[in-house]
Amino acid sequence: MSGSATTPGSVTTLTSRPPDSTSDAGGGLRLSFSRVETYRQCPLRFRFAYVDRLPGEPSPQLSWGASIHAALEAWWDQKLPQPPPVETLLSALYDHWEDSGFAGMDRDEKVRWYRHAQDVLCRHHARHAADYVPAVATEQWFSLDLGDDVEVVGSIDHVARTPGGGIGIVDWKTNRRAKTREQVAGSLQLAIYALAAEQLWGHRPEWVALDFVVPGVRVSVPRERIDTRAATRAIRDVAARIREEAFEPAPSKLCGWCDFRAQCPAFSGDGPDIPGLAVVELRRLQRRRERDDARIAHLQALVRERLGRDVTVEG
Repeated sequence: MSGSATTPGSVTTLTSRPPDSTSDAGGGLRLSFSRVETYRQCPLRFRFAYVDRLPGEPSPQLSWGASIHAALEAWWDQKLPQPPPVETLLSALYDHWEDSGFAGMDRDEKVRWYRHAQDVLCRHHARHAADYVPAVATEQWFSLDLGDDVEVVGSIDHVARTPGGGIGIVDWKTNRRAKTREQVAGSLQLAIYALAAEQLWGHRPEWVALDFVVPGVRVSVPRERIDTRAATRAIRDVAARIREEAFEPAPSKLCGWCDFRAQCPAFSGDGPDIPGLAVVELRRLQRRRERDDARIAHLQALVRERLGRDVTVEG
């Protein structure tokens, strides 16, 4: 597979996000926790999102969560002996605020979302500043080869340094309700991260945790309670069904939040209008390319005006 070793269980550190595709250049299957979880919730939703690649709708919740994650990454990644001040968190929130999910929202309502994010980050700072230790890594991308042409990619939010010199794995969650210790121990996501961390750093993490930043609760479990073998079997089972093109709908209470409900045959939809959606997406990308080309031309002209006509700007 592209960019990964051939030995089952080996891992490759990525310097950037992998292509947004379920197949790599060699024909292998590329999965992630979110893709596996989507398939387990509804195979047809997986097909719409990752095979047909239909565009989803941005939401305030997704944009708000992305903004929180970006701010936390900036704070924990500071390589300083003292805890960075809370202003570092708040400045990072401002710099990385993701606005797409708030399009069309009333300004006062958008401000309420932003103030809520500030409050959450201030409480996070108060919880962790006293025992702050810079992260070993944040947003650590990996590519994990499970064999059988199945690759799992992902990003570990926070790799913490433990007092004994080991590591702990933290995934930040912006859910309002924390999970139980039993639920954390059974987390497929944390099992994937534990396996990847062991390969990346050469030894097992001492513990794994979900940090629920909104209620301010971190739920940790020892690595020994994480069943990576069961997780590997679950991923391979999903991979086999994807290869069989088993994409039946699975109606549930989650359907009310699905971006593809209007296209779903379980709700009297006729399936997605692939050509129509492709035309819309194509026009959007063409407009963006035209804007980018105009901006590139402007910047090239500016450089040549200041540095001379013979200057070549490599891209």
